[in-house]
Order: sequence, then C-alpha cells, then structure tokens
Amino acid sequence: MSRLTNNHSYGHSHGHSPGDVNQLRFAAKSVGVLALLTGLIYLRVVGVESIGAIRTGQWGQNIVILFFLMILATLGLFCAWRLEAVGGIIALVSGVGVAILTYLTFEQNRLFTTFAYSSPFLVAGGLSLACWWRSRD
Repeated sequence: MSRLTNNHSYGHSHGHSPGDVNQLRFAAKSVGVLALLTGLIYLRVVGVESIGAIRTGQWGQNIVILFFLMILATLGLFCAWRLEAVGGIIALVSGVGVAILTYLTFEQNRLFTTFAYSSPFLVAGGLSLACWWRSRD
C-alpha cells in the first residue's frame, strides 16, 4: 500500500524523492545550457542591431532596452547554474520583459517573434525555480 501512496519522505519535508529532484535538476540544467546558447546568439543579433541603430542616429530605444534585458536574462541563466532561485527569478522576470518589448517592437510575425525571443529564458528560468522549490527543506 505504501508504494501506491508514497508515504516515504526520503528525508525531505515535501515528500519528493532525491531522484525526482535530480531528474528535474538535470532537465533544468540541460534546458538552461540550450537557452544560454540561444541567448548568446540572440545577444549577437540584437547587439548588432542596437549598435547599428546608435551609429546611424536612429536611436532605437526599444532595441537597446531589449539588448540589455537579454544581457540580464543571460546572466540570470549563468547565475541559475549555482543559485537556482536567484538565477531563475532573474531569467524569468527578464524573459517577461523581453516578451513585452519584442511584442511592442517587432511588427511582422509579432507572436512568433515574441515566443522565439522570450521562451528560452522563460522555460529555463521556470525550471530553475521549480528545481529550487522542490529541493528546499
């Protein structure tokens, strides 16, 4: 009967086995690495556009803010490797900012662009927070 109800706490107050948390942590770090690589590519693309906007005098304020939000989100992913809660919150909040700003900035394929630019940070940040939440005592 205990196998069905899982009455074993494995030393955790929330009843999650260490294997469950380790699997979630592995998934979070795997997705985090992919999101980090994607974020670095996006930084290059958006960075070139924002530098070009500044040089030509077409001060694209939104694109520059987007660039700094992406820097912050990418730093959040780096931080989430060791500090899951802090890095997850930074990546998640920055990802929401990236989503809002891309929706307001890009006129063509608005929803796809918003999803493409923000989802790596939102998913990786959310997984890092879930990992922290399940492993806390």
